[in-house]
Amino acid sequence: MEQKNKERMFMKPGKTNQEDRENFIKYWAAYMKSVSDEEWSAQQNIIINSQLQGVDHETYLIVKKILRSHQQ
Repeated sequence: MEQKNKERMFMKPGKTNQEDRENFIKYWAAYMKSVSDEEWSAQQNIIINSQLQGVDHETYLIVKKILRSHQQ
């Protein structure tokens, strides 16, 4: 993935829980703007597929069918 060539981004710690939440939103928005659609899709694909590996085969096929119907 292209992230190797980019400068690493860090989230600024807040003094309160509210500041932490606001800083997380700012961090995540900046990250999403810095990543191409292709890279973002590949990252999400890894996460989703890893979650589905823990599901039994029958449930996996049901989820796969639902996802395919939404792509059309």
